[in-house]
Amino acid sequence: MKLLLNKTTYLVLTLLIFSCNTSKKEKTKISDAETVKEGDLYSIDTTGMSVLWTAYKFTDKLGVSGQFDNFKFSGPNKASSIEALLKQAKIVIQTASVNSNLEIRDTKLVASFFKVFNTDTIEGAVVEADQGKGIFSLKMNTMTNPLNYNYSFKNDTIIMSAKIDLKTWKGNEAMQSLNKVCYDLHTGTDGISKLWPDVDVQIKLPVNTK
Repeated sequence: MKLLLNKTTYLVLTLLIFSCNTSKKEKTKISDAETVKEGDLYSIDTTGMSVLWTAYKFTDKLGVSGQFDNFKFSGPNKASSIEALLKQAKIVIQTASVNSNLEIRDTKLVASFFKVFNTDTIEGAVVEADQGKGIFSLKMNTMTNPLNYNYSFKNDTIIMSAKIDLKTWKGNEAMQSLNKVCYDLHTGTDGISKLWPDVDVQIKLPVNTK
């Protein structure tokens, strides 16, 4: 009788252990499936994108800001991380769509700057993206140069920021052309007319996580 009881107890314990192990494995499988489900993938909402810029005039460097209204973005449809989403991303900007909220200024920018700059389109491509920093390949004035940029992910939006030195793309002639037609408007209280070669650029990419 005692032997039979021991065998019965052993069988019950074995079944309990096996049952616990099976339950644990099934839970792990469900967890693994959740980590790769579609809802965990990032995608760019191109309808909400914006390309912003700030140029500078006067000796004391007063900022003049605007945006480009017409551009085309391409990249991975979905990715498992922000870095993977940025890599291989490309953008083509139509410079004629420059918008500084002042039509007469926009007309001068197109005719006296971008035309002289041989830049009907600005073409860019992400080369690297890692831990908030990266390299952007930027084509203007028929030449392509690397551009360092920073990025962050806040409120479901990727924000890419960079500082462009127009001299790197041989923009002196275009700057002189624009400063000539805007001479008085670029003249500060010190009587000096100045247009800086520095341009701050910010690209905002809304992100969906379905």
